[in-house]
This record gives sequence, C-alpha cells and structure tokens, in this order.
Amino acid sequence: MSESTTQSTDVNPDDTIKILVASDIHLGYNEKDPIRGDDSFIAFEEVLQHALENDVDAILLGGDLFHVANPSTNTLDRCFRLLKTYTLGDKPIRLEFLSDQNDNFLESLSRTVNYEDPNMNIAIPVFSIHGNHDDSGGAGRVSSMNLLSTNGYVNYFGKWTDLSKIDIRPILLRKGETKLALYGLSYMSDARLCRLLDDAKVFIEKPDEPGFFSIMVLHQNRAERGPKNYLPESSLPQFLDLIIWGHEHDCRIEPEENAAKKFYVSQPGSTVATSLSEGEAIPKCCGLLSIHKGLFRMDPIPLKSVRPFVFESIDLATVQEELALDEGDVQQRVQAFAAERIEAMIERAKQQQSGYARQPKLPLIRLRLMLTEVEQQFNAIRFGFRYHARVANPQDMVIFKKKPKAIVKDELGKMLDKAALQEAYRNQREQRAQRAEEIVDRYFREADVMNQLEVLYPRSMTELCRRMVDYEDDEACEKIIKFYENKALEFLRAQDNLSEEGICEALAGFPASDPEVHEKVLHMLDTRSKQQDAVDPLRRFRDLDDEAENNDGTTGKGTMDTTAAKPARGARGGGARGGRGSRGGARGASKATVAAVTTTTGAGASRSRSQTSISSLFASQTSNNGSIASVATRTSSRKPAATKARQMDFDSDDE
Repeated sequence: MSESTTQSTDVNPDDTIKILVASDIHLGYNEKDPIRGDDSFIAFEEVLQHALENDVDAILLGGDLFHVANPSTNTLDRCFRLLKTYTLGDKPIRLEFLSDQNDNFLESLSRTVNYEDPNMNIAIPVFSIHGNHDDSGGAGRVSSMNLLSTNGYVNYFGKWTDLSKIDIRPILLRKGETKLALYGLSYMSDARLCRLLDDAKVFIEKPDEPGFFSIMVLHQNRAERGPKNYLPESSLPQFLDLIIWGHEHDCRIEPEENAAKKFYVSQPGSTVATSLSEGEAIPKCCGLLSIHKGLFRMDPIPLKSVRPFVFESIDLATVQEELALDEGDVQQRVQAFAAERIEAMIERAKQQQSGYARQPKLPLIRLRLMLTEVEQQFNAIRFGFRYHARVANPQDMVIFKKKPKAIVKDELGKMLDKAALQEAYRNQREQRAQRAEEIVDRYFREADVMNQLEVLYPRSMTELCRRMVDYEDDEACEKIIKFYENKALEFLRAQDNLSEEGICEALAGFPASDPEVHEKVLHMLDTRSKQQDAVDPLRRFRDLDDEAENNDGTTGKGTMDTTAAKPARGARGGGARGGRGSRGGARGASKATVAAVTTTTGAGASRSRSQTSISSLFASQTSNNGSIASVATRTSSRKPAATKARQMDFDSDDE
C-alpha cells in the first residue's frame, strides 16, 4: 500500500465519494422502557443529521438496523419518519449506477436503486444489508428490511438466496473519476458460512474493468468464539480494499490493516448499548468515509447523543484484606464497598455529558463483582432501589460472578483441587452456551439413552428454538414435526415384513437412513411460500435459462462474463437533480472462488491506497442545509425497468 503526499488542493470534490458509515442501530431496543425506550431512535437521528451536515453521497449500514425482524408498528413508524425527513429531497445525486440492478436488488419491488425510481424523491440513498436481528428467516417471512426495500427508503442488498452456495455480485458506482465496487454479505450463521468457505462454495465477482475501489460490508462474528463460530479475516479475498464489519458492538472504526491480505478492516460498532458489557462502554461513533480513486480516509464522528455508560469489574480477592472479608458481616462490607464504587462511577459518567440537547441524562452503570465466596453476595435489586432516580438501570447495576478457586499444585506439579478444575470447566461451558438453541443442543448431546430422540433430530430441535427466539416463527414447530412424521412414515412403509410390535425397533434405524435430512428440513422451512408464488403478482421467478447460466462455472475456475449488455438508462427528469447514471452497459465480471485457506482471484492488480498517511489529501467539506426539502412530485423520461423473470431460492441459518 503506497502513501500519497498529494495536497488537498489536488483533490476534486467531483471525484470524491463520501459515505456515512454506521452499523447495529437496533431501532426499537427496549422501546417499552420509559427511561431507555428512545435511546436507539435518538442515536439514529444523530447519524442521519451527520450525513446531512457532511453532504454525503450515500449512507452505508452494516446490518441490524432493527433490534428484531418484526418490530412494533411504533418502531416502524418512527423509522419511516426519520428516513423520510433526512433522506428525501431534491439534492442532485452524482453517483452513476453501472451494474445490473436486476442482480443487485433481488428483494426490491422495482429492482431499481431508489434514486432512479421515478416515484421516489431521494436526496441521500441508504444502502444496507441485514443482520442477525433483522433477518427475515426464510421465504415468505417478511422482515423489516423487506418493508424498507418495498417502500423505497432503503436499497437492501447482499441477501443470499441459495442454500448450497453464495454468489456475491458488486454494486458498481462511479462519481467522476472514482469508481466503487460495493459488495454485501448479509448475516448467516458462522458455522454455515465456514462450511461453504471450506467447500469453496463462496464466489465473489470481480469487475473486469480495472480501477474499482472495492468495499465489502458484512455482519458476522469477528472475535474468535470457537473454531467454526467466527469469520476469519484470512478467508476474505485479497483484492478487497476495505471491509466494513458489522455485528460486533465495540467501536473500532479506525481502519486496521490485515498484514497478510493487505486490506483494511473498519468496525463501526453499535450506536446504542444493548448489553451492559465492557465493549459497549467504549465511546460510540459513526464514520465519514472519503474515497478518491484508489485512496480512502475514514474520519470517526463521535456520537453525542449516546447515553453515558460506565463499566467496572472488580475482583474482591484484590481487596479482601482491605475490607476484612475473612471475618464479621462480610455481606455488609461488600455492599458498602459497592455503594462507594457506584458513587465514583456516577461521577465518572458526568464527564461523558456532551452538552447535546437530546442526550439522555441518567447514566448506565454496571459494576461486576468477582466473588470468591457466596457469602459475599447481597441482594442487588434491593440495593438498586436507592439509585432509581440517579441511574437508568437501578435493577441490574450490580452483577456477581463466581470466581473459580485457583488450582493448587504440589511440588511435583500434580493438581490437588479437582473440584476447582471441574467448577472452572462448568463455568466455561456455561459462558459458551447462553442461547436457548445452544442449551437445547447440549442437552440432547448429553442426555442418557432413555431421553434420546428417536424420530426428531436434535439439530432440528436446535433450529426450531433459534427460529422461535430470533424470528418468532410460530409455524416452524408445526412444519418440522409434520415433516419428520411424513419421513418416518415413508421409512416404515419401505420396511419389509414390518409388524406392529417391531415398529419401535425399526424406528431405531430411522436417524441413520437419511444423512441429509436436516438440510432437507432447512430447505422445507425456507421454501414454505413457494406455493403462494403463483397467486402473488409481486413474486418474480428466474428463467430456467438464467438458472442454467448461473449454474455454469460454479467450480470457481477461470473467469466468466456474468452481466449481459443492456441499453443505457435514460436520464431522469427534473433537471435540478442532476444526471443519473446508466443502468447497464456491457460490463463483465470475473468470478473468484473464496476458500478458507486459498483464494483464486485471478491476477491481482497493484493498488494505490492509504489511510492515515493521506489525511491532508481531503479538505473538510461540509454544507449548511438550512431546511429539509419535502417530497416532490417528479416525472421521468427514463424507460421503465425491463421485467426479468428469475426464480428465487431462499435459505436461512441452520444454527
């Protein structure tokens, strides 16, 4: 990566793409809480205000715009109002759209980027993938992101639609002499993604035309949480320039270079604290991303509307002598110590007051006490009553964690305290299995013979719990049981000379009869609405020719032309908006196979980009928008989008 000493006077604003980057907004989080219910909306509005003040070309969101896939009508209404207020208007949009929008926006009603829709009046386009919280969870289940795509407020991209492989095609944009390839990968379970990577079933298309600055936005675990429970950075292709990493809530928005792959990773973090953990206490930001040809810069923008949050963890073993915890009323001494620490934390929280008019005043406080003896624990809820007017979360200010006793060794290094070792092991297991589906999976793996499932598969029960908890999918239980009932009946009918007394014995062989039955369950759940497609005029199907074309070349060898030539889109009406880009063009793309260890992406062209070393390259560019334009009626001279029929295959997570 080369460094540039170009002065800011050499940068033409007409060649600079400015994008406001944010992630994990979690609209609607704790919305029924009278104190914290507005926090997510206040923070999101500040993000939109920064986009307006910095005169950005677009807003890019890294998933989890909503806290749940089917938010309340109140949450949807407030979101629509904010997007309508800050993203609609008559400001000219200078981003020229180059790629095939039929491929980029499969979930869109018009299959058109919203600022080229004659029925919309977009001033700042919003591009977003979905996260694990706002994933629809399969075909026929409409999520909040689907609604935003349908009403045209958000360009929803990066949704994978195939269980067996992932094809990621970039959104190609151009502003002046700067060209941008924007890749999106919406959330999927890390275990499934790792399997697809190991099987070389992830394909990322690289534009044939050189000179594109490549950004990928994704929503996966970045921190290692087990061998197959995170996405290693090393599994991403080297031709990428910048990764916008959603899902992780701690803010690491300053781009970090991957030494092996030479791309940068920026982790915006969340805009609202959804858990009182240490990572959430890091100051929260959004970012202003400026791209000039092959160079970029990320300017963090601290959020001033975030509720103050102070986290502190104390091991009582370190203050045991000071507090005399070996004698007397130990519980009372620990409670007095906790009250002292809470007062100090409230004072520290006052330093986080930004002066922003809408910033919540009551702070979040979390004191974690590591216990060595259970006698040190007191009633945290009763303790919090005295702070109900001073903190936002008095009921869970203080939490206790049992600290395992140290394993004592003799001179020969032999472990003398096996009970402590077992306790530490149990604590580790408990920390790794807090989700309902993980607990169910562990139960069936450890259950005795009498409690083992004979017909239903444990993995399917895990999937059922995940869908019930994450997506409130009430139909999943009935569908899964009915599926296994039919499969079991088919299995029994295929048995020769089966008597009524031998049914139970025969069923013992049912689990081993079809190793792929779990994948069939997932496919069934994800294609539940296929029978409705024939009567739904808004469903679009792929041509068999298109499907056959997509199936060709999936081995990842060589390159292939995946974008057919098509007529250029006519300029939009309303001269005040400025010219729109063409919608097609004969643009090919090379398909790269991304594997976990090796990546074949063709010949890698040398790139010239830098981060902090080119801070002088970009001048501060802000615009004072005194008023916000309202929605205006506009006609368009462009030709209507060609209807391109394609069949849609859906899938969802299996973990």
